[in-house]
This record gives sequence, structure tokens and C-alpha cells, in this order.
Amino acid sequence: MGYNSENPIGYEGMVLNFNEMPPEVAPFPITANLYISSASISDKNGSPAFYTDGCHIYNMAENIMENGNSINPGAIHQIQCGLIGYTAGRQSSLILPMPGSDSLYYLFHKRIIYQEEPVFDVITDRILYSVVDMSANQGLGRVVEKNVALFEEPTVGGQLTAVKHANGEDWWIVNALDQSPEYAFFLLDNTGAAFSHIDSMGLPASYSGSRGGQASFSPDGRYYARYSADGLFLMEFDRQAGALSAFQHIPIPDVHARGGVAFSPSSELCYVSAFDTIMQFDLMAPDIEASGVVVAVYDGFLDNYAITFGNLQLGPDCKIYSNVFATVPYLHVIHQPNERGTTCQVEQRGLQLPHRLASTLPHFPNYRLGPLIPGEAPPPPCETVVSTPAVPLQAGPGFSLYPNPTSGLTTVEFSTPLSGRANVTLYSLQGQPVLQQTAGEGAQHILLETAALPSGTYFCRVMGANGVIGMKKLVKL
Repeated sequence: MGYNSENPIGYEGMVLNFNEMPPEVAPFPITANLYISSASISDKNGSPAFYTDGCHIYNMAENIMENGNSINPGAIHQIQCGLIGYTAGRQSSLILPMPGSDSLYYLFHKRIIYQEEPVFDVITDRILYSVVDMSANQGLGRVVEKNVALFEEPTVGGQLTAVKHANGEDWWIVNALDQSPEYAFFLLDNTGAAFSHIDSMGLPASYSGSRGGQASFSPDGRYYARYSADGLFLMEFDRQAGALSAFQHIPIPDVHARGGVAFSPSSELCYVSAFDTIMQFDLMAPDIEASGVVVAVYDGFLDNYAITFGNLQLGPDCKIYSNVFATVPYLHVIHQPNERGTTCQVEQRGLQLPHRLASTLPHFPNYRLGPLIPGEAPPPPCETVVSTPAVPLQAGPGFSLYPNPTSGLTTVEFSTPLSGRANVTLYSLQGQPVLQQTAGEGAQHILLETAALPSGTYFCRVMGANGVIGMKKLVKL
């Protein structure tokens, strides 16, 4: 996540490593501003695979992926891309692995148009998809299908999310129609993505209030929620039929167009962030609306902008993270989201970032949800105790750096001989490459001459044929 590393210091890319507690935040070179329509994904080993800014699709070599240019084509692409990135609403890009494939990913993305009459408005006129094959180009990927129309009716801004089908393999993708009580359902299975059906449930949401909101499924797939300027829409969900039921409209005091919604790991509690307030609702209570309690109020802290509450995302460490709808170097943290009331421990600015975040938090559905088995609890969506049998950013042989700290020559030693060429790059804390070298096939080590570099902390990244082998910190004395 983050800003383009070509911008001034303080606006950089970052990667979060949840194998550490608290999560380790490290600079990570990116080519695009990961702003409103951004999405990113790692492979099953935790190695970053690719990302998008809603304009193009980028690989981990910091380039536009082959055939990854110009998604969401049209007038708005011409206006916005190359400046700030696409702005189709938060949760307007979603990446899912294709069931039954080890290399294919579907990127679902939403196109917008400007409506001039009778009044100016921004319309999401269609949902598209593009397909990425990560087995191509030695692991750097290729876009094999692009801008395929999936749905050509107006939907709300953003709020594109997904949940596993009851079979534990396929995916339901859901989006509300614009100013309508109807919801469009799509199915992604081993044959590809296709429209499934329309389901009508509850009240229509106002389009003007939906672009800054959020939609989310509970980790167990039982509940579906939307937050917008209309408040909280809460429904139950049938993972087999793809059907909504038991609609509840829960008004939120001092409701705001900007905010978010997420569920606790237990799926028993629902959290709503309404700009300057976070509320908790108990889904096990006989009256869910009456169970609402305020668990955090914005404390007034400023860092060029008000550090209020934004979209919410359950992390793999069983904590919920909140962004800010501004470019600030902080995330808020709900440390114990399974606990009721203020014992859930909301810490404002609980995670300090090395650079400013571009106003948007990546959205990830529960990839761990398995098949629906009557009488059996679903697998946990996260781990409260972090274990490190494998290190994120690991997609091949590991490597070590020594001496570290170093004052001159540094050895990069691979745990096994390289099966192909690998690029070794040293980055400054600002994400700028300061030293690059290539290791040939069969190499077990290479030497980096770091004596001329200024004293400080650097990050060494090794990029192999199948992606990022790893990234380690190096201290230069």
C-alpha cells in the first residue's frame, strides 16, 4: 500500500509482515499511487504477486505487467491515470484466485463515467474483469484477458466484495445496484466468472452516500453488511444459494458518508466506523440495534489532517485495522475485537507507518473459509498467536546477509543454489534503489560493495525467476 516511490520523501510504498508481532512495516518499492481503486495480493507463500491502481496492473519488477496497461478504459481513465490513480470508490477493485488453479487470478474492477445532466454525478456504469496468469514471464505474470464486461448496469460506488461458496472452493462476488434494493451476484468457479442472479432485499441506499462506505461479509460467511450515509444495512447470507435474508436497517447516530464496517474473528460482533466514532453491535443479542455501544471517539489528533476513522479490515493477527480518509502515516487498531464493549481496546494511531498511506486500506475477503459442514465450526480466519514456520516474501530459496551490520563488503548467501538468475537490489528507507546486482544460475552467493553508501538502514530484496525470494534489513555502519 502507499504512494508512488518516485514522489518526495514521505510518500512511499509499504508492505506489512504479519509474521511479527506487532506487524513489521517495511518500505516496498511501488510504481503507482495505491489510491482509491487500488488492490494487491500475495501468493499462498506470502510473496507479493501483483497490484493495481485501477489504471494498470503492475508486477513485482516495478513495471506494468505484460498486457496490463489501460484497464477501466474511457474518458475518466484519460483524465485520472498518470495523476492520482482511478477513483471508482473504495472496494472498486478486488483480486481473487481462480478455483482449481495455482497461477490464475481474477481482478474485478469497476468503471466510472461522469454524468453532466441534469446534475453532475459520478456513475459506476459497469463491472469488468481481467485475468492474470502468474506462471508467465518467469513469475512476473501476464494479463491474458482484459476489460471483459461482467455486468453493464449501474452499481453503487465501490463496495465490491466476495465470500466463499458453501463448497469452500468457488466465490460469490456481490455488489449492490445503484439506488436500488437489488444486489447483483456473480460466481467465480474453475470455469471462470459469470453473472449468476439478482436478489432484492431491504431498502435502497442513496448513491451519494455509498462511495465512501464499505461492504463486508463476516468471517464465517453468515452475515453481509453495508455501511453508508444511510447507516448500517445488516443481512444474513446463504452461502449455498447466494441468497440474502433477515434485512435490518440500523441507523447510526451522526452518520457520515465516510466510514466502514467489519466483523470480529468470531463473527459475533459487528464494528462500524462512522468518521469520528466506532460502534460495536452484538449479533448474538436479541435486539441487535439496541446492543450498539460506542467503543471509540476521535481524540482530536491532527497531522496535517484530522486522524479520524475510515474503512476497516480484519488482519491475519485477529486485530482489526482502520485507515484514515487522508494521507497520514497511521492506522488505528482494535486489539481485541472478540471482546464486548470497550474491552475490545481501540488504540487510535496504534500502528505507526514509515510513510504516509494514500487514504486507502487494501480489502481482503476471508481466503481461509472452507466448505460449509452442518454442525461444524468454520476454520478460524486468523491466528491470535503469530507463528513463523515460513517467512512472508518467501517464494523460493532463502538468503542471509553477513556481516550485518556492515562497514564495507556484504555477502548475500543463498540457502540453495539458484535455479535461475536473480536480481539483488538494495533500497534506501525512502524506497529508492541504491545498488543493484545480478546473480547467475547456480550461484550460492554474491558480494555487495556497500562501503560507498552513507551510514543508515537499507532493505535488500532478491527477485528470482518465480518472484520475490525475500527481503531483509541491512544496517550500514
